Amino acid sequence: MNLYFECNMGAAGDMISGALVDLFDDKNSIVKELNSLNLPHTQIKCSEKTQSSISGIHIDVIIDGDEERPDEEHHHHNYHGRNLSDINSIINYLAVDEKVKSDIINIYRLVAKAEAKAHNTEVDMVHFHELGMLDAVADITMCAYLINRLEVKKILSSPVNVGAGTVKCAHGVLPVPAPATANLLEGIPYYKSDIKTELCTPTGAAILKYFANDFTDVPVLDKVVKTGIGAGTKELSQANIIRAFLFESENSITELTCNIDDMTGEESGYALEKMISEGALDCFITPIIMKKSRPAYMLTVLCKNEDEEKFTRLIFKHTTTIGIRKYTPSRYTLERQFINESGVQIKRSTGFGVNRSKAEFEDIKTYAEENDISLFEAKGKLKNTDNKKHTDL
Repeated sequence: MNLYFECNMGAAGDMISGALVDLFDDKNSIVKELNSLNLPHTQIKCSEKTQSSISGIHIDVIIDGDEERPDEEHHHHNYHGRNLSDINSIINYLAVDEKVKSDIINIYRLVAKAEAKAHNTEVDMVHFHELGMLDAVADITMCAYLINRLEVKKILSSPVNVGAGTVKCAHGVLPVPAPATANLLEGIPYYKSDIKTELCTPTGAAILKYFANDFTDVPVLDKVVKTGIGAGTKELSQANIIRAFLFESENSITELTCNIDDMTGEESGYALEKMISEGALDCFITPIIMKKSRPAYMLTVLCKNEDEEKFTRLIFKHTTTIGIRKYTPSRYTLERQFINESGVQIKRSTGFGVNRSKAEFEDIKTYAEENDISLFEAKGKLKNTDNKKHTDL
């Protein structure tokens, strides 16, 4: 299963967690789980909220009975409060597994680094006021826990709308995106709009930066299983929501290609074999002529979308290329089924008005060797034996 965040109205920790909660059928049970994670002095509440006639899930994070106002959200840098070491101690006490703890710590470290850069200080000198710190820990914890709970393989996000104008925080009035947010958004596509408010908070930016494998405004969502909507608190000219799409990849795949002119045939063949053994849908080598008329190979690897990073690493590891091109083609496939007939594996393919069968080569080879006959004779005998079932070998 994969996940796509649509950030047309920015991203904040409570909105992302609300969208994730909305992906579960039993929301009360999920909120009960969130309240059992040992978040200190914190209570999580879930409610339905309507934005421009669109209903979504709003998450309230209540700290000792108090709740931050929208205009104060997530600007937590201060010179009084807890530092990153204190936050790590809180995270280590949480009732979540080590993977989730690691995710939470790494996300909060991104926030601390961004704040330190914005204020020209060391990470250890960054302090977070009590209410804001615990609120952000709760938002980050909820998102990390729920993403882990959903067992998603790949996360995509749209470019992020950051809004426009200014935002008021403890240091005064700052431009949108605020300095820490701008630091976190480095490397992430974002844009300003005519909505005069902050739409993307540092916490929201950090969560997306950490979890998203790629950012695209034209995702291929083959089979959407569930849509979650997280609603913000600000009443704006447009629906203040973030949407999360849980989807499966069926018809689209990832194609990775690279040109190689400094590997031997044996080395290229070994790379091809590694791709196949690691689970590539297909891998092939095409002879090409490159600049200065140099003979070369083009290696092409087809893989599932969620395996893109895995095969990118494998290509760099097993070839000499220094660059890989990526495409996301769609495909048509026949339904396939494997059955055993007379000790031979038969692959049946059906669909689009087609019904065909084919024996696995290795089984034909074994049959030929066991009967001391040629491959051609083995195919003929197996075909004759299976004529009643119309098996085309």
